[in-house]
Amino acid sequence: MSLVALSKVNKAFGAQDVLREVSFTLGVGQKAGLVGENGSGKSTILKLIAAELQPDRRTLSLKSGVRIHYVPQLPTLKAGHTALHEVLSARPALFKLKQQLELAELGMKRPGSLPNPASAYATVVADYSALGGYQFEQEAQRALQALGLDEMQQQLPLASLSGGEQARVALATALLAQPDLLLLDEPDNHLDLEGIRWLEDALAHFDGALILITHDRDLLEHVAEMIIEVEDGDVRFEHGKLSSYFARKRERIERQKQEYLEQQRRVEKLKADIRRTEQRAQRFDRRSINDHWRRIGKKIAKTAVVRKRRLEKELADAQRVERPRERSRIELRLETAMRSGHVLLAEDVCMRWGSRLLLDQISLELTRGERIALTGRNGCGKTTLLDIIAGRQEADAGEVWLAKSAPLFYCDQHQAGLDPALTVYELLARETNLTPNQIYYLLARLLMKGMGDKRVDSLSGGERSRLVLALLMNTPAELLLLDEPSNHLDLPSIEVLEEALADFGGAVLLVSHDRRLVQNAATRVLALRDGTLETVS
Repeated sequence: MSLVALSKVNKAFGAQDVLREVSFTLGVGQKAGLVGENGSGKSTILKLIAAELQPDRRTLSLKSGVRIHYVPQLPTLKAGHTALHEVLSARPALFKLKQQLELAELGMKRPGSLPNPASAYATVVADYSALGGYQFEQEAQRALQALGLDEMQQQLPLASLSGGEQARVALATALLAQPDLLLLDEPDNHLDLEGIRWLEDALAHFDGALILITHDRDLLEHVAEMIIEVEDGDVRFEHGKLSSYFARKRERIERQKQEYLEQQRRVEKLKADIRRTEQRAQRFDRRSINDHWRRIGKKIAKTAVVRKRRLEKELADAQRVERPRERSRIELRLETAMRSGHVLLAEDVCMRWGSRLLLDQISLELTRGERIALTGRNGCGKTTLLDIIAGRQEADAGEVWLAKSAPLFYCDQHQAGLDPALTVYELLARETNLTPNQIYYLLARLLMKGMGDKRVDSLSGGERSRLVLALLMNTPAELLLLDEPSNHLDLPSIEVLEEALADFGGAVLLVSHDRRLVQNAATRVLALRDGTLETVS
């Protein structure tokens, strides 16, 4: 039985058709990964199912009584709740009892505020316990802890939390609400590796149906049992894992390409035959006054008509093989001089954040040809360490040495180095030595053709990330400090970045929560835990 069914759904924004004749169904307990290029309409599909948007034409039907929980990239939460209260509100009946329990506890502390506080308190405790309230509280606390919110943060008002922390609260709430259908739009954006592993396990054990948008290839591979790909306004829906889906897609495109080429050869042969037959018939008709030969000419002309009909049938919609559209990928190549030697030495670096010792005598060395991935929980000091190495922050103690012959490039996760007031062309002209023609050629290679006149502050997250890559390609750097460089990139672009880093001859210090990027691009993995560095692999 299907929970949700889309039948030839269309959605346009202004003059732009985002979805055209989209149809698919999702059954009870099925888990689907929703993939496609940035801007292809993935988030639009989730909003349509969640009734935050309405389709322009055709139908979208839901099973009667289905409970849907939608977590967008930037969720809106109840400002008056604490983080823990927000998660507990996933079970309304329990949350109501929790509020009564807190009032009863307050009555016990303030004699006279209630007529019989001890009796009221005992009754609410018994009801709360009978419904599993205390177990659910522990479950909620463990979920928030796994997502990086400690006990103190769980008691803070939501308004005092960062956007990333609020997104994690919304994710925990959605998972513990146990809906029939869970819609998640890039839930891993604000998670560290440990949080993503927890999310992966939680989704694998989730009993309801799921539609998941994420750029984490391992998360999709381990959770999704079917793939919905949005491409050119349409969708393709297939059962199977992500890796097998793309393998089948490559085979399908290659097969269609061969069928298209074969049909084109048949068409050209038919066209040539028709031309020769028509010319022959015309020669008979022009050169002979003999009725016998003219009758032969007419027969030949009829043959040409038959062949034309064959050609029309070959090119009819039912039999026409369309040329497969092979998606363009960004082109990324990182050049550097092939030399050896140390690029970075850090000794006994210490840094405090308030009363907390964030970095405790950190020592690190990095040589050309080495690519170190730095992992650790959110807030453990990874970005601070990169800032100190790049000279953006000064350490409380310790020394950092950078080779003068190895210029560095720093990509911070918020892309703060991009001047929002400039156009794309102006930024590249200022930051590189490229000629105007070279700038436009570079933008075409990064799938940003025609965007030279757009202001940086009007770019999408994916476009800004590709602009950073444009700067990276044209900076003579031998040391790359990359803080979450795959943020906002789609799956094909992440694979290109992965390949480029693996081929880079300089040194790389990489912070990323993309497990496959770390696995395939890094030569060494270090974890920052409790202020110290530990070798992972």
